[in-house]
Amino acid sequence: MTDESNAPQTHRRALLWTVLVISAVANAAASMAGLSAYISAGFGLLTLACGATLIFGRRKSHERPGSRD
Repeated sequence: MTDESNAPQTHRRALLWTVLVISAVANAAASMAGLSAYISAGFGLLTLACGATLIFGRRKSHERPGSRD
């Protein structure tokens, strides 16, 4: 028996990880290819946004009720 209540979270997390890896590789490739700094910065911001969302989701899912850490 599987727990279907976590399925949307799992799919979202997998999508975020996929986008994070692709955007990090694209950022490195854009920098190495000498493309515009705006293109590289765009990929970098996307990478940071995905990473921050993953960290925030991880921290939120591990909060304990009543904990003020």
